[in-house]
Amino acid sequence: MNLKELAESLGLDEDEYMGMLDLFFESGGSDLKKIEAAVAANDAGRAHEASHSLKGSAGSLGLNEIYEQTRIIDDRLRRGELGGVAELVARLRKSYNSLAAAAGKSTP
Repeated sequence: MNLKELAESLGLDEDEYMGMLDLFFESGGSDLKKIEAAVAANDAGRAHEASHSLKGSAGSLGLNEIYEQTRIIDDRLRRGELGGVAELVARLRKSYNSLAAAAGKSTP
């Protein structure tokens, strides 16, 4: 993942984009933890709220892989479907951690 290209695609310089990415990791990390906890507790409603937030943040920053993964999770949770969502969330966690590593950030 080329963060400089992502920044340019949004009309930002790399420093501006990295600042926005820092905010994404703060709020997105919290949202991802909420999704994981809610799915483990079989609470589709609470998981949906957090997934919707993460989906919007990822989309705004052009993080297409995370956006698409979260969109699929969000669609299922909106319908109250929890079957198979834990596996999707585990894949989302891997993508999130890979992005954090590429950006030089640690993950919770």
